[in-house]
Amino acid sequence: MLLDFSENTADVGVTAGEFTLLCLVEANPGITLGLLASAAGLDKSTLSPAMQRLTERGLVERHAVSGDRRAQALELSEAGQQVLAPLKRRVAEMESRLAAPLTAAERDCLMQLLRKLNRLSPPASCRFTEGGRQEVV
Repeated sequence: MLLDFSENTADVGVTAGEFTLLCLVEANPGITLGLLASAAGLDKSTLSPAMQRLTERGLVERHAVSGDRRAQALELSEAGQQVLAPLKRRVAEMESRLAAPLTAAERDCLMQLLRKLNRLSPPASCRFTEGGRQEVV
């Protein structure tokens, strides 16, 4: 999947990790670097260089946070919005192709399991029977 992402986004020059950060900033305008690091599951020292690159490329803007001289609010720039919108469509198309062999129930189960691995939801409520069939319970 990562290779598929790289191949489909090479002309834009946005990595999978940068795509994730751009999506998080878009969904949370004004988010601080610390909160973004928590949301992305990264430490600030890892996140800072990536955000610096996105800022230098003009995809993300930084603004001072009133009342906190150290914090900076992050927002997607207009250029970032123009880059991200078509990327999101491409990613949705890639995800559709990847999930095409799965039934709707299998896709739901996969999403539950991925959320569980990322600790984003309660334990998944699907299981596989002895014959390898999956059932949602």
